[in-house]
Amino acid sequence: MKRKLTAVLTVALAAGIMVTGCGSSGTTTKESAATTAGDTTAAGDTKEAGDTATEAAKSGEVTTIRFYGSDSEYNQNIVAGFQTENPDIKVEIVPVDFDNAEQIIKTGIASGDPVDVSFFWGSQINAFTDDNMAYDITPYLTENNNEWKDTFVPAYIDAGMVDGKYYAVSYQPVIETIFYNKDLFTQYNVEIPKTWDEFVEACKVFKDNGVYGVGNWNGQNHQLLQFAYQYMANDGTLEEYVAGKGDFTQCEGLKKCLENWKSVYDAGYWYPGEGALTSTKDQTQAAWYQGKVAMLFDAGSNAGEYTKNSEFEVGILPFPYVAEGGKYALNTVTNALFIPANAKHPEEAVRFMKYYTSDAGIEEIIKSGRLPATISMQDKVDSEILKDLLATTVGDNVVGYKQMQGLSSEINSFLQNDMVGMVCTGTSVEDTLEQLEDLKQATVKGE
Repeated sequence: MKRKLTAVLTVALAAGIMVTGCGSSGTTTKESAATTAGDTTAAGDTKEAGDTATEAAKSGEVTTIRFYGSDSEYNQNIVAGFQTENPDIKVEIVPVDFDNAEQIIKTGIASGDPVDVSFFWGSQINAFTDDNMAYDITPYLTENNNEWKDTFVPAYIDAGMVDGKYYAVSYQPVIETIFYNKDLFTQYNVEIPKTWDEFVEACKVFKDNGVYGVGNWNGQNHQLLQFAYQYMANDGTLEEYVAGKGDFTQCEGLKKCLENWKSVYDAGYWYPGEGALTSTKDQTQAAWYQGKVAMLFDAGSNAGEYTKNSEFEVGILPFPYVAEGGKYALNTVTNALFIPANAKHPEEAVRFMKYYTSDAGIEEIIKSGRLPATISMQDKVDSEILKDLLATTVGDNVVGYKQMQGLSSEINSFLQNDMVGMVCTGTSVEDTLEQLEDLKQATVKGE
């Protein structure tokens, strides 16, 4: 069922213009005509646009665009490099709130004054395309015989495709990951767990020595469902359920996964025990850096951060198998950039996205400890921990999938914030999956 723009307008009125409060509206020294939302007819006028940019630079005209993204060092470096090559464009970074990104972006769009370029997850871009809130960038990607499109690893660029059209450009794969404290494993003689049972046994050893086996903060419990996807990969139902075509009340993979995590929670293996379901990111990461957590669930994109900031050796632990020797489910979530449909400066936004995904931009991403989404930079990864992360993505038994969050915004919220916690605090698995199925029936129509 298509979610209506009017509903988002209500959010905008209630919440205020959350994005535009962080930076001034995109402007030029001369008035520029407003761009019609979704109009990509200018995509083929690359030469004319380039000439216009050159003339603008000579005349001193500067267009300011806003970029809703991380204000980390690598983004600042990319922005600086882009502005050096494009003196007619200034980029203002509006720091992203990852936990509330969708709502904040939609509020800006509904207000009529969105940012010009926005971060979002490529494989979940339908959260915006379903409401006609994303700009079609297909003409830019495919012009000159797919010149820009062909620079990407196909699986990563296709993550931002909906109904044969491209709406998001993925610059980095986000591989669900378990980081582990190698020093703790060595200290307590714990072998790398290769199965779920071994994983639980490792958690028990750590608890017996005053260490929590599992670290995962409130708002990202969807990462714990990696094991459900593995169950589904092995029983042959993965494709059916990730497409929203199966009855979730009958999903054995989800049932087993939820039962498993309840047992881990009940045993006190999950930091910090009873408060595990409300622990914040800052609290959980602080416990990790203090050596109180042996295994931390997070996106592989943060490998560089953990390696740099931890006083102990950090490793990548492949998700233990739920069926020994069976299938290994691998998510295809990506960090991506897209243009809101009613952005004021789509042409300038595309130029920024092209630079961001050029070798110069991707080099900054690799330096920050993140994996690249472009073909030419795949062999530029020299970090050992990133190589270990890449090793989890290959093998004859690896099965790729898109997470169920992409089915609808409502399902995304339920998986991230509610489902695992409901079961751990006493709601039956059956009732929890019934709520998930009800959400699917209400929000995923016409599939």
